[in-house]
Amino acid sequence: MKALVYTGPGRVEIQAVAKPAVQTGHALLEIQASGICGSDIHGFLGHSERRQPGLILGHEAVATIAEVHASVTGWKAGQRVVVNPLIHCGGCAACLAGKQNLCASWKVLGMDRVQGTYAEFVAVPASCLYPLSTDLSEQEAVMVEPLANVAHFFRITLAEIPDSLTILGAGPIGILTLVMAKLRGIARVCVVDKNEARLQAARTLRADHVVASGAEDPVDAVRGWSDGGTEFVIETAGISATRRQAVGCTRRGGRMVFVGLAENLSPLPWIEMIRDEKSVFTTFCYAPRDFLTALRLIESRQIDLRPWTETRSLDDGQAGFEKIAYDPGSTLKIVFKV
Repeated sequence: MKALVYTGPGRVEIQAVAKPAVQTGHALLEIQASGICGSDIHGFLGHSERRQPGLILGHEAVATIAEVHASVTGWKAGQRVVVNPLIHCGGCAACLAGKQNLCASWKVLGMDRVQGTYAEFVAVPASCLYPLSTDLSEQEAVMVEPLANVAHFFRITLAEIPDSLTILGAGPIGILTLVMAKLRGIARVCVVDKNEARLQAARTLRADHVVASGAEDPVDAVRGWSDGGTEFVIETAGISATRRQAVGCTRRGGRMVFVGLAENLSPLPWIEMIRDEKSVFTTFCYAPRDFLTALRLIESRQIDLRPWTETRSLDDGQAGFEKIAYDPGSTLKIVFKV
């Protein structure tokens, strides 16, 4: 079968690879479309130790079931599905508590040696499948997986709705956070990014204030706009600079959520944070209930980023990755047609 394979930093190429076998409890999927995620970009750029050359990247996928193992019930060939790419054991303490994202042996498609969805076919556990309406376009359905991340951290961190929010980073997760915040009734939302085209997308999607981080100091700008900082801050870039900015943008007694995974170690002003009682939350992926929440939101068309989504052929994979990595402009998501 045809697949887009990561061959080294900054390089992906179409290769012929073996079609996966269907194991017990699995289904073979024929991929229709698969989106580029920020974590795929980290892999493409050579910044992810868990994504090594020879790996098929990709985990945001819309597919049709091609075959099911004899042990699988409730699914049949020809059904249209969206894929939850987080594979969990189902039996550890975390899984039994409904926190499958914290499974001791979790795996994700397109990471380590688990081949991803930039291919004609992929085999996954049947438990990863969700039925998908034929009414939804592939561009809409691909957004279910990234939105599930947002649904998850809103669920675990927002016991009550804050009066104000700053979002650091206007990529797909940041923009989805903006739309979710407006759906949840957060009155004042500020979006910070260095890309003017993405800030314009944020304006269109009802951001109350935007800050161009390349033209002004984000902390000063947010604190000035919000009278000392917002009650809630979401950091999506995952680098030291924006993590420190998150602390500065958070008001005394406020909360901040760290989402981005780009850097492992970041110094933060802990004495200031402690004295100001700034609460720190972290978040990773999602549980199945968050994935279902995201699917329902997309199905209801309360969230639609199609105007900022671009579709390309899988054969155009190198150019697609280069665009998102180096010059995204107003494009928030590239979807590969397989």
